[in-house]
Amino acid sequence: MKLKQHKSDILEPKPRELGFLMGDYAAVPLAGSTTKLVVIYEGQQLKVCRNRQSAITFIKKHSKTK
Repeated sequence: MKLKQHKSDILEPKPRELGFLMGDYAAVPLAGSTTKLVVIYEGQQLKVCRNRQSAITFIKKHSKTK
């Protein structure tokens, strides 16, 4: 069964950022923000990032140090 992601925000002027997973890390949208993401690892909030690229960069750096 293949799940399809629908674009419920297609008419929004600034669509919300969708969350993503990278290994054991999750980046989920911050409530009330269109671009900010909260990085979560092992159930703990690590950082609030400005955008998707800064979240990816943080996850790559953090995964090397652990």
